[in-house]
Amino acid sequence: MHLTLLIDGEDKTFTPGHVSAKFLLKMMEYDQEIDYNDMSVENIKKLAGFVSDVFGKQFTIDEFLEGIKSYELISTFGKVFIFVRTGQEPKKEVDEGNEKGK
Repeated sequence: MHLTLLIDGEDKTFTPGHVSAKFLLKMMEYDQEIDYNDMSVENIKKLAGFVSDVFGKQFTIDEFLEGIKSYELISTFGKVFIFVRTGQEPKKEVDEGNEKGK
């Protein structure tokens, strides 16, 4: 898994180190506390901190929030959650379109 953020005008790519079981337990707590379909600003900041922790605090919460594209924020949370749960990057979905689009 890797994460690319724009920091100080440059794209910087990060990879997590050892992802311990404590992150899985924390995710389970979040699953009980957070309504992912209606997230508050507080919960977004909480999850941004979680991402920073998973990546060994190689970047701050502010660097994450300023460096990630707005339209990639929620999907990035999902990708990190999948990685913590499975140790695998999520598979890319292929949009084959409809019959006319093929």
